[in-house]
Order: sequence, then C-alpha cells, then structure tokens
Amino acid sequence: MAVPDLDEAGEDGASLAQHSYLSYFIPAATNFSPEDHLQTGEEPIQDKLGAVEQRDLLFFDETVDVFLVLRAHAAEQPEPEELLSSHLDRIVISLDAKIVNSHAPDRDSPPASETVYTGAVDVDTVPYIIADKQVGDDGDRYVYALWKLPVFLARPKIRLQGPSVVFSASAGIKPRESGGSNGHNNGYMQSCVPSGMNLLEAFADDPMLGGVKPQLSALRVSRVAPVTQSRDSLQRIEGLKNLRLKIYPVVHTRVRFSRPNTTPPSPALIALLEVDFTPFFECEAALEKIALVVPDSTIEDLNSEDGMALPLSCVAHDHLTFLYKLAPQHLDTVLKNPTRDLAIAISVVVLVNPDGPNRCTPRLTMTWTTNIDYTLPVNPGFGQPMTQPIQRAHRPSQLSISGGVDVQSLISPSVSRPDALPSLEAATARPIETAVPDFGITMTFTGPTKPVYVGEEFSWSVFIVNRTKHDNPTNLPPGTAPPAAAAAAAAAARKLALLVVPKRRRNDLRVIRPPSSSGPGRHDPLVADAVLDENVVHAMHRSSAVDAANVVSLSADVRIGPLAPRACAVVELRFLALREGIVGIEAVRVVDLGSQEHVDVRELPTVLVRSRE
Repeated sequence: MAVPDLDEAGEDGASLAQHSYLSYFIPAATNFSPEDHLQTGEEPIQDKLGAVEQRDLLFFDETVDVFLVLRAHAAEQPEPEELLSSHLDRIVISLDAKIVNSHAPDRDSPPASETVYTGAVDVDTVPYIIADKQVGDDGDRYVYALWKLPVFLARPKIRLQGPSVVFSASAGIKPRESGGSNGHNNGYMQSCVPSGMNLLEAFADDPMLGGVKPQLSALRVSRVAPVTQSRDSLQRIEGLKNLRLKIYPVVHTRVRFSRPNTTPPSPALIALLEVDFTPFFECEAALEKIALVVPDSTIEDLNSEDGMALPLSCVAHDHLTFLYKLAPQHLDTVLKNPTRDLAIAISVVVLVNPDGPNRCTPRLTMTWTTNIDYTLPVNPGFGQPMTQPIQRAHRPSQLSISGGVDVQSLISPSVSRPDALPSLEAATARPIETAVPDFGITMTFTGPTKPVYVGEEFSWSVFIVNRTKHDNPTNLPPGTAPPAAAAAAAAAARKLALLVVPKRRRNDLRVIRPPSSSGPGRHDPLVADAVLDENVVHAMHRSSAVDAANVVSLSADVRIGPLAPRACAVVELRFLALREGIVGIEAVRVVDLGSQEHVDVRELPTVLVRSRE
C-alpha cells in the first residue's frame, strides 16, 4: 500500500497523525547534541537513537533535558525535511512529570503521587529535523523531528517512599484554520445568512429600555444535536505511554538562627546553614555556590577556616555547617519593620561521569525563602558594660518572649535538651557539694569475689588516691625546704571521712494531711482531722508502711588521712546482707574534714545475694 503524501493529509491532519509516532528519552550526557550524534554514519536514524546512552537514575532539584522525537513517514520526495516543517505549526506536544511512590505490599490503596511539572513545547521552537538517507529494512523511509524540553524536578509535598518519576507525553495535530466567511470557530454567525425569529421582539416597546430594541435570533439558542467528535479537536498521535525512572534526593538543607550575646544588645543574627548529603548516590559531588540575600541588610561570611572555601568536594554522608552574620543596614527601619525575607540559593554539581565523551554532571539548584526577625530581646542581659553581671547558675544568659529565632542556641539540642530530666536533688543548688571531677580524689570500689549469702558479712575494698597537685614554691632541694613550704605541704594533705547512705523509699517523707472536708466539727481546732475524715486515716495508714532493709552497713564512720598529695590508701567497708536478690546502697558520701566539702559517689558495685539451701 502506498504511503500518502504529507501534503495530502487534509485539513484535519488525520493521515499525518495516523502515520506518526512520538517517543522521548533522557540522554546520559549532560550536553547532548543530536546534530553531532545523528549526522555521523550511514545507519538508520532509529538505530542511532537506540544507541544513545540514557539516564537510569535522576535526582531531585535537577533540571533534565527531555528529548521528544516525532517520527513520520517521509514522502518520496528529495526534501522530506521541508515537507515536515510546513506542518510544524499544527503539532501540539505536552509533557507531564509525576512523582510516584513504590507500592507497599501491606497496603491496598494505590501509592501516593504528585505532579511536579506540566508543560508544552513552544510553538515558536524550531526542532532539529533529519531524514533517513535511504529506505530501511521494513521498506519505509522516515523523517524525524527532535525537540529539547528542560524539566525541573521539584520536590513534592508527599512523603517519599521509594520514589520514581514518570514522564508522560502526548501529541496531536490541529486542523487547518479556515478564514474569511467560511470560519466556523470564530464565534460569529456566517454572513449573508437570514436571521431566525427574534425571541426578544416582545420587549421592543418596553419604556424601561429607552427605545432600544433587543434582538436574539432563534438560531443562537436552537437545540443542537451532540456530535461524537468536534471538528476542532486534535488528531492524537500514537506514542510512548510513559517513561519511568528512579529518583532520589542528594542534599538536605536547613537553616537555623541564633542571636549573639553582646553588650550592648544588637539586632544582628547568626544564620547556621546546614548541608547534609544523603547516602543515595555513590559518586562525588561539588558544592559550588551558596548565596544569601536579605533586603536592606549586610551579610558577613564567617566561614574563613581552611578547607571551607567553595567549591567543596563532598561525598555521601557528609554534613557541613556554614555560618553567616546578618545585620540590618539602618536601625531606624528595624523599629518600623523588623521582619525580612532571607533568600537562600545553593548550587551542587553531581559528578556521575565527569570524564569521557558522555560526560554526565547533573546540576542541582535549591532556592527557598524564609523569614527572619531583627527584634531585640526583651531582657538581653544583666549588668552594664562596666559592672559585674549577676551570676545565675543553670540559667540562660538572656530572656526573650519572641519564641522565634531568639530562643535558639548554638549548643547542640542533645546537650541543651536531654531526654531525661535531672532529679530534684541534683537540680537544687548545694553550695557545700562539689562535683566529682573537681574534688581532687580518685576512688576505686571493688566488690566481693566469692558468693554472698543471706545473713553473712561481705566487704568492699576502696582504693583512694589524692590527686591534689603540690609544687615546691622554691628552687631549694627537698631536704632544705623552708617552713612556709612545709606549711603548704601540710595544708595540701587531705583528711577524709566515708559515710554510707542507705537507699531511701519514696514514701519516707510524711504526707501532709489534707483538712477534713466533711463532718460537724471540721472547723473545731480541738478535734483531729483524722477522726472526722476516714480518707485521711486510710492514706496515713498506707503511707506508714516501712520495708525492711536489704543491706546494712557495719562501717558507720571510716576516717582516712592525713593523705598527702599523690598518696594513696586502702580501706574496707563492711556490710551485712539481709535479703536475697540484687542489693545495693544509695551512695557513698566522701567528706573533706578540713573544708567540709563533700561529694556523693553513686556509681557503686551491685551485689547478688543468694540463699543457702
């Protein structure tokens, strides 16, 4: 069967659409040139397109070049390229990109999806057209038109679970437009055609219209039988259904703010830009550019350390933090409008294949905007520049009610906000108690090596070392030290006492009795509340229960010393086991008898008590 000429396709384009096919692909080379690839060699164009190396993995925040290929039958004419060019103004090509999650086996619902790109080929875009030089094996000769459409792969709002990007393109051919009196799609009635009956003739004599005679032809509102297909609809071109590729993020970024503690207070902010590289790529990435823009503000780059200059070579799992100081240019404008828009732009190049003819270096571009607040804190600090500020233990150095960027600290959240809250006793300020590292004493507790049975004594061996440093204040030999040096050495000797603190029950403290809420004598001070309220009697009876001790200390007061600097001593603490199971004590309190300072050692051995058969 002879292939109809493109010129004989007709106004509806049915023949052109019937003998055409649309396909699309994403080449692996970043700067792919179809002219250089398709003009060489004598192979058919279809074989050359099939030999193009394509991408198998894409990245978020990347702009990829999608090449759309329209294949049509070439007429038996010497210049089929010019023949196809005459019909390009009638070809409409659209492209959609959608992010689709992988199917979860434990869910019956379809996977979540979101469209991140919708676009079409510009009518004014001139494609690259090339035709086969000779007839192929199937006996047909084809002509090809290639369009390049850049597509930005934005991050969707859905939660990603094994995401993929699906490209779907469609093409059609518009009918030829008819002009003059033969136009049917211009919205007007044809000329020289008798008008129908005037439906508004009854309103011609209405005085409210001021002499205006309205007219509405019956042809405008007459019933029209529906047709199955409009003459103005596109003639669809058969093509590739979709193109599905895996897609992953390369970089995760976030910005945090902190206000520097300066005197006098300043509205300046410290921006901490964190760049975290994901494990979803196995090549090297280059962090090329970071740009911050704030209107009416100055930006100072604080990344002056060696190795922080851009571009930076990064790999998977790298985490970088960049610091910038943001300050307003005019303080008077801050009082009127303290908020600003901070625009951040980051550019990253992924070196998938930096060498070779198919050089693949995708470029990722991330841009977003966030708000910053230059408002000064309500209470920036205590004290003036020339006075000593008030010391407040375990409290922040400045107070603020903004709830935004002012309350964030440079300290890691794992340190400033631990999961476990400290106990009330540890949070209460005790001036005579000293921290364990600052006490100057090292202690080692050794538990029993043989089994411990109920009713038998056991002991702990305590090895104590005085870590207090004592230097000779003079250059004299040790045997000729002056009396002052001897007095300093005597002062450096420590006299210690070891006290065993047993475990305390939670209900050892007596519960405050609530006043009686019923009874005729509830206001009589001479009548006890417990007699009138049985709930109080029950609560006091329950709280009066006392458990027997698990272990009893037989060493009430152990004295050590004087212990000279760098000297050591060994003492024993004796105990009596009263109950089977895992027993222990609350703490061992070490008291310095000279300064009355003390420290509680709570990391103690645990003893397993057995019962004899």
